[in-house]
Amino acid sequence: MKAHYNLLLFFSIILCCTRSFCQVAQPISDYVKQDSCNPESVSTESFDFFASDEPLQMTFCFDIREFLKTKDNPQYYEAKLTVKINESDSITQNIKLKARGNMRRDYCSFPPVMLKFIGGDNESGMTFGKGTMKLVTHCNQSSMFESYVFKEYLTYKLFNLVTPYSFRTRLVNVNYVDVNKNKNALTAYGFLIENEEHLAERNNAVILNSTNLTQKQMNTEDMARVAVFNYMIGNTDWSVPFQHNIKVMKTLDVTSDMGIPVAYDFDYSGLVNTVYSTPNEELPIRIVTERYYLGLCFSEEELQPVIDEFAGMQDQILGTVYNFEYLAKSDKKQVESYINSFYKLYKNQNYLMSDLNRTCKHF
Repeated sequence: MKAHYNLLLFFSIILCCTRSFCQVAQPISDYVKQDSCNPESVSTESFDFFASDEPLQMTFCFDIREFLKTKDNPQYYEAKLTVKINESDSITQNIKLKARGNMRRDYCSFPPVMLKFIGGDNESGMTFGKGTMKLVTHCNQSSMFESYVFKEYLTYKLFNLVTPYSFRTRLVNVNYVDVNKNKNALTAYGFLIENEEHLAERNNAVILNSTNLTQKQMNTEDMARVAVFNYMIGNTDWSVPFQHNIKVMKTLDVTSDMGIPVAYDFDYSGLVNTVYSTPNEELPIRIVTERYYLGLCFSEEELQPVIDEFAGMQDQILGTVYNFEYLAKSDKKQVESYINSFYKLYKNQNYLMSDLNRTCKHF
């Protein structure tokens, strides 16, 4: 009976992506995200933004002053984007962009941006295709905020080591050119975040659109990895039920009925330790550098293998931090020290398990 049900589920998902709606009856969600079947939402650019870890050179030309006026009421604004693909070639194309984010859109003098590629030809014959992509910006112009960009980008790279169910990112050096006033021009580092539909496609999955999910409906190992990773980096700014800084995927493999959680947005973590980050007032911690476990209450048999995975990655994780040349030495030492404090807990596993079990969620 279950095999028959799973077969029907598989064909319902396939049928969904050939129609104008995506209603799917499945144990962990009533709906697959509406735009997962809309080709306009999936970036199909021929240029692969994530083909390299080398910083990408980008230039935006637009009316910066007018754009910043839309922060409180985000709307797409026309711009021209040029991406340098090698020493002699570049791609230039008209795009649209708008301010995004919740807290950062209000707090930052230059907010994070959503890029919308609208297609079209250009002289090089290569295009960005169509779709959307997030750009994390410098927020404010200072060395401190630049370090936040580097540390959050590095955190995404560390999460890539933990699981393939993670967003790809690309560090970018951006020239913002004002079409009306040259004095408004600026250059700053930021990073691109992979489109969520590309993430799902890479993993033979679809994005679920439901706020009625719990950690118990996630694959056990994947949920444990996300929870332990967030504990390691001191991140309490996430929730599966509210899909807050968590995307949930459903694999198209009909043998699995469980969700796959994907963590993102780490600027409120203790590892990044931004000046504006504070823990949720309902938590019994007062600073974000104090670790507090928000994961499910797993059995020792379920949790121990995942913790051992992290132990096995210690050299790789610390090596990734050490080899990240864009982070200042003082910031690098801070990041290394914070990660090492997690591994000191691992050496005393009775204490680590006790701390995880002390605050774990029963749901």
